[in-house]
Amino acid sequence: MLQHPLSRFGAACSLAMVLGSSPSIQAEQFIGFGQPGLPGRWALETFPVFNRNTDGNVRAGGNTVLAYFSETGFTDTTRDQLQFWVGAAPGYASTNGAKNTSPWGIASPNLGFAYYYNVVEPSSAYGSDDYTTFWTNPTLSVEFPNGNNDVAGYGAFANRYAVSFSLANYLRVGKFAATFTPVGIHYAARNRNATDLGTGDPKRLQGGVSLWLANVAAGYLVTDDLWLGVHHVYHINNRTASDYAESRVGKIGPSMTYTGFAQKGLYLSANLNIDYYHSAKLAHSNELTMALVKFF
Repeated sequence: MLQHPLSRFGAACSLAMVLGSSPSIQAEQFIGFGQPGLPGRWALETFPVFNRNTDGNVRAGGNTVLAYFSETGFTDTTRDQLQFWVGAAPGYASTNGAKNTSPWGIASPNLGFAYYYNVVEPSSAYGSDDYTTFWTNPTLSVEFPNGNNDVAGYGAFANRYAVSFSLANYLRVGKFAATFTPVGIHYAARNRNATDLGTGDPKRLQGGVSLWLANVAAGYLVTDDLWLGVHHVYHINNRTASDYAESRVGKIGPSMTYTGFAQKGLYLSANLNIDYYHSAKLAHSNELTMALVKFF
């Protein structure tokens, strides 16, 4: 395992060895996700993330995709649905003084596929106290090299192929709803470019397998349009088949989803994630994540 080299790149490389291969488009859950979109419609979806740690490092960006939701699925009924998308993640990240490196970049051009299936169909009217429904939502995403050879900045160490798979679920009972992913997996292949971290021995680094566990957003419908609740996720980064040191982060915090603009095809969600646990090699960090979805 590569650890924290004392190199001419200083803090930039130290940070990269811990975070450089963290999955960049892992799907964070929001209250209400895991259920289908508007049938036969296109949507522009963006997932902004703003993260700042106690060392002063800032990371801001997010995956933005153009998605299509089918009218029906494999059952040829509205009980299931298919979703396809294409996207990329532009953003900004601190460089810690690394020379000839821009903080701006694009990470993880990606294609994705999701399937929605209504396991438990509701037997009562929508919005009633006993209204119950359950959806399951397997999702597959493939990332492509971004051509970035830098050692810091947004998109560094993402010049590789990667694949993610997760199984989200959505449960609603009356005014309570929960979207939960028990486990998701991300595999990052070896970088297409070699990186010299100051040892004089350039290497094509591999991110390997990362996991996210107990990714849950659950809440209560406090008004006709506003869900309030809590979000939790636990990340295990670079767990195996990786050149990077393994790291772990647990996050929890308030969550909301607002549907007051539904007639215009616009939906808003947000989580404020507070770092309640992190590996010793990581600095404490808090982050704001959002989901903005516009159907047209």
